[in-house]
Amino acid sequence: MATSNKHDSDKAASSTTLRVGAVDLAIHRGSPSEYVPGEQIYIAPTQGYLEKLAYAIANNLPALLIGETGVGKTQAVRHLAWKTRNGLRRVNLNGATTVDEFLGKMLINEQGTYWVNGVLVNAMLAGDWILLDEINACLPEIAFCLHSLLDDDRMVVLMEYDGRIVRPHPDFRLFASMNPSEEGRYSGTKMLNEALLDRFPVVIRMDYLTEDEEVQAVMQQSGNSDEAMVRRMVRAANDVRAAIRHEKVFGSFSTRRVIDWARMALRFPEKESARYAVISKLTDFDAQTVTDIVDNYF
Repeated sequence: MATSNKHDSDKAASSTTLRVGAVDLAIHRGSPSEYVPGEQIYIAPTQGYLEKLAYAIANNLPALLIGETGVGKTQAVRHLAWKTRNGLRRVNLNGATTVDEFLGKMLINEQGTYWVNGVLVNAMLAGDWILLDEINACLPEIAFCLHSLLDDDRMVVLMEYDGRIVRPHPDFRLFASMNPSEEGRYSGTKMLNEALLDRFPVVIRMDYLTEDEEVQAVMQQSGNSDEAMVRRMVRAANDVRAAIRHEKVFGSFSTRRVIDWARMALRFPEKESARYAVISKLTDFDAQTVTDIVDNYF
């Protein structure tokens, strides 16, 4: 288990590489991108996810992260972007993102028509990283345009412009994330197309942190230093997750929700905080079950 802090950041500033397990990542030099994430606290899981993600980055391999909401998929990518000083752009492909927004579109003004790049093309040209959230909910047209970028050709063709080919800057990296589709608990998602799935050389299935790791993560990110209290919260969350696996509950209890609960408990009683930070987000059926579990601990 490792934490990121200012000392780590200062150390990285004087180094040319960042060591992640057995992998060395180059630290970006030169003018920083405006999209470099801010400093953050991060608990590196012992399962080795971060090292495998670093391997993908070091070898310029697109990586797909699969896991329940709140297990840290986005945070893992954001953490490595911050540590290596790379810009990170994030796009949610939940069906509302159009090809125009993704690749680009023609606009018109008094001088005539002109082309505006979309977020993917801008990231490719700038050498930033891009994270495609909910890739299994994307429109078929977007999935199709990703095929050529994820192939060995590594390019996109702007057919709506002048047919020009755009190839990525050497620093460009592509990541995608999705919730598990096989459980059918996330509306609007579907199984990822096999043709698209096969184009990700690295696929990382992420799970929740261990109890001790999650306790430390919640304490650091919520500012709640009452370890005994936070541990009971994490155990309650784990009981809910077990109920979800056995289909007794159909919501979720992410680490993010535990952090919200612990933060609110700095000001209000634990059970009251649970009601407003967690239970109010659930259906009536799930809320009663989760309330019973919380009552077991508080």
